[in-house]
Amino acid sequence: MTSNNTNQVHHVESGGGGQASSVTTKMINKAAWLLSEGRVVKISPYLYYVIGKNSKHLVRYENGKFICTCKGFQEKGICSHVIAVVTLSELKDADAFLDERIRERISRELRQLYRK
Repeated sequence: MTSNNTNQVHHVESGGGGQASSVTTKMINKAAWLLSEGRVVKISPYLYYVIGKNSKHLVRYENGKFICTCKGFQEKGICSHVIAVVTLSELKDADAFLDERIRERISRELRQLYRK
């Protein structure tokens, strides 16, 4: 999904492994989208704010693991928000990656506002 050398986020294709594989693929693709759209904000090394299409969640690092406030995480123990944060935490230049994505997102949103 990510490359430490290029700091790019890639989508994955479903391998036809059934429903569980499909759910995992959807989570990974949503995580890639969250990252590429600049929707993950690092508040501290232990706390991230994740802005989805319809909701916002906090992901925190606690007792050696990431925990999300979303319902999906409460039910499954994993979610796209945690996958995005874990991926981001593994990037060598995570702060630069975030800064660039957030700048791009703000520029897009400002262009949309001025078109109205």
